[in-house]
Amino acid sequence: MRITIIGQPCSGKSTLARAIAERFRIPHIHIDRFWFEAGGRRGAYDTPNIEQVRTHIRKKVLEATQSESWVSDGFYSRIQPEIAKRADMIVFLDIPLLKRLCNHSSRLLHRAGRHSELSLRDDLRFFLEIIKRNFTKVSKLEKFLEGHRGKIITLSSRKEIDSFLHNLG
Repeated sequence: MRITIIGQPCSGKSTLARAIAERFRIPHIHIDRFWFEAGGRRGAYDTPNIEQVRTHIRKKVLEATQSESWVSDGFYSRIQPEIAKRADMIVFLDIPLLKRLCNHSSRLLHRAGRHSELSLRDDLRFFLEIIKRNFTKVSKLEKFLEGHRGKIITLSSRKEIDSFLHNLG
C-alpha cells in the first residue's frame, strides 16, 4: 500500500496519514518534517538556504518512497510528481476554506502536536497564508490533479474521510 495525501493547508492531510500509518503499521512520510529538519523556516521567502532544503526534502522523500508500503502527506510541487509515480493511490482532500480555517483554529488550542519550530505568532500568521494559498496555489494543485486522474480519490468532508478510512484495506 502506497498512498499520498494532498490538499490545501489544514485540510487534514497529516491527521489522515497518521491514522492510516497507525492502522496498517506502515511508515508515515511527513514531508513538512523534512522541511523543518533541513532548516526550512515559515516559507521559501525566509529560508536563506532554500536550495539545500529542497535537495534534502527530495533525497529524504525518494529514500522513503522506496519502501513497499507507506503513506505520505503534503503537497510540494517540486517532488510530488515523483511521489505520485510511486503511489498506488492519491487522496485529494478538497476541504472548503472555512472548514480549513476552523481546523487551524483548533491547532491553536491544541498546540502539543504542532511543529516545535513554529511559534504561536507563526501559527497566527498562517491564517493569512491559508487564505492566500486558497487563491494562489490552486492552479499548481489542479494541474497536478489533471495529470493523475486514474489514481485520485477526492474526499470533501469529514464524513467522506471517515468512510474512506473505515473501508480502506
